[in-house]
Amino acid sequence: MGTEDCELSAKQLCMVVNAEGVLAMPDVAAPEGYALRRYRRGDEGSLAGTLQAVGFRDCGVDRVLETLADADRRAGSAVVEFEGQIVASTFASRMSSDRVSPVTRMPGEPLREGVLDYVATHPDHQGRGLGRATCTAVSRYLVGQGCAMVSLLTDDWRLAAIHLYLSMGFEPVMNRDDMPERWARVRAELERQGNADA
Repeated sequence: MGTEDCELSAKQLCMVVNAEGVLAMPDVAAPEGYALRRYRRGDEGSLAGTLQAVGFRDCGVDRVLETLADADRRAGSAVVEFEGQIVASTFASRMSSDRVSPVTRMPGEPLREGVLDYVATHPDHQGRGLGRATCTAVSRYLVGQGCAMVSLLTDDWRLAAIHLYLSMGFEPVMNRDDMPERWARVRAELERQGNADA
């Protein structure tokens, strides 16, 4: 890739899994006391709180409602409820209609690439498999809607999330000149933390 491509590409890390990989993902049940379900009207307040708690600072109730105006995001939502509060979420979206993936920045067929959006687990509820449950549910929804692949964006420092995605079968996309070095650093840090299987 040239310099121009690097400037246009997303600065976040990109990961993808094909439909076969999604179908091979094992079933994930929510732990006792937690309920995995779709978004429902009235979830906005606690959903916004969870999104803000993990770093989506601009995701107040109005932004959540705006985001969920998209039919795929509503129908392909997966949230986890605990004692009446939404404590984890993942939403479905699709590749842009301009035939260029918003994630990989590569050309493709519109709507054949599903995208995981707003993957979040409230810090008080992390480590219970809630992210795996919501990501699996949304990935399966997207493949069921005809998507040939599912992609996501993440940050280099979100090592626990990256380890989860790798364990689910997502693979790095080298869509910028700096990606091989960045991924090498991420993998080295995961190995240092005892996650050599990533």
